[in-house]
Amino acid sequence: MVAVVDRVCCVHGGQLREVTRRSSLILTLCFHEGRVYDGGRYGQIYDTVADAKVADRGDWVLSLCSHRGVLYDAGSYQRIYETLTGREVAARPGTVHALCSFGEALYDGGSYGSIYETVAGKEIGRREEEVLALAAHEDALFDGGGDGRIHETLTGRELVARGGSILSLCSHGGQLHDGTSEGLICETITDRKLADRDFPVTALCSHQDRLYDGGPYGFIYDTLEGRMVVGGIKAVTAMVSVPPDVFRALWVRAQEG
Repeated sequence: MVAVVDRVCCVHGGQLREVTRRSSLILTLCFHEGRVYDGGRYGQIYDTVADAKVADRGDWVLSLCSHRGVLYDAGSYQRIYETLTGREVAARPGTVHALCSFGEALYDGGSYGSIYETVAGKEIGRREEEVLALAAHEDALFDGGGDGRIHETLTGRELVARGGSILSLCSHGGQLHDGTSEGLICETITDRKLADRDFPVTALCSHQDRLYDGGPYGFIYDTLEGRMVVGGIKAVTAMVSVPPDVFRALWVRAQEG
C-alpha cells in the first residue's frame, strides 16, 4: 500500500487504486494487529480501511509504529503516545521524526539530535544534526539523518556518509538500504549504489521478495530490477507492506469504490 499525497492506494499489476482520501498530506502508514493506520499533516490518525478516526493530535503526525502489540505515534507535537489509548509515553524537546521497534524496546529520534529508548527515557545516542530515519536490520539498529551519516545506533559506529540527508532506511534481502534527499539509493553496509532518482527518495519498502522506492519523482520503482511499477502519479509520501489476505480485501474494496 502507498500514500500518494492525500490518497491511500493499493498497487498491483501496474495499477494504482484508491482506498481512501484525507484532507491533507499523508506522511505515515503502519500495519498493526491486522489493520492499517495512517497519519499526516491533517493532525489525526485513522483506521485507514474503516475510515474511522482513532486519535486527534495538535500537529503533524510523522511516525506510526507497532511495538509488542501496541500502536505508537509521534510527530511535530513533541510527544509520543500510545495511539489507541491516548496515553502519553514521552515528551521530547523537538519534533519526533522516527519511531522504530527493535528487540524488546521502542526507539525514537528527531530534530533534537538524540536517540532514545522511548519508554525508559534513556538517551542511547547523540548526533550532530536531526535524526530522520531509524531501522532494525538483522541484529542491530541503525539511524540516519540531516548530516548524511548512517550509524549503528547502539554502538555509535559510523557506517557511511552520503551527500544529502538520509530520508529512509529499509532492511531487505539480507541488506540494509538507504535513500537520500539527493535521490540516491544504496546498499548501506556495502556502499553499493543501486539507483539515482531525480528527486528525494521519501519511501523505501520491502514487500515479499522485492524492494520498492517512491518519492516526488512521480513513479514507484522495483528498486533492484530498475523497473517502473507505476508511473504518472504525484508524490509518494509513504509505503507499507501488508499480508496477502489483507491486501486482497483492500483491493476488492478499492474496486468497488
